[in-house]
Amino acid sequence: MVQLQSQAFQRLVKGLKDAGKRIAVVESCCGGLINASIMAVPGSSAVYYGGSVAYNTRKSKPLLLNNDGLHHSLIDPPSSVLAVDNETEADAYVRSKMHWTSQTAV
Repeated sequence: MVQLQSQAFQRLVKGLKDAGKRIAVVESCCGGLINASIMAVPGSSAVYYGGSVAYNTRKSKPLLLNNDGLHHSLIDPPSSVLAVDNETEADAYVRSKMHWTSQTAV
């Protein structure tokens, strides 16, 4: 059985609660695992607004991201979110997702 709860999602939910914020998630290649992982955290319904999954990034544009610049950044990320000196691939990935989230947050 897959274990969806993780410390990262527990920290996310706690951080959102502490900040008085809510989250909405639009997923593509994760196929719903992000939404499920957030909801697996006890008390997450206090901060979870909802989510959508459109698995094929290229086909999901009309459904979820009717913004050419944001859609293009998913397929070909800007150089500002690529790995920099002394940065692990994992850190670059997290930074790229934070950048994209900041561009799409409402």
